[in-house]
Amino acid sequence: MRAEKEFFFCYNAKMMAHLKRCGFSYICSAVHERSGNKFWLFPRSEVLQKSIDSFEK
Repeated sequence: MRAEKEFFFCYNAKMMAHLKRCGFSYICSAVHERSGNKFWLFPRSEVLQKSIDSFEK
């Protein structure tokens, strides 16, 4: 899916907070139509991926 290559759909509030502490801003937040789960949409980059990889659940 093209969107998954361009954007990171974050469904974890703790990870979203981690990414914001790292200086990233999300594009928007929304609720998944079928599951009802909230998510935050971030533009993908190598730097973002490194921050995702460093996140400890």
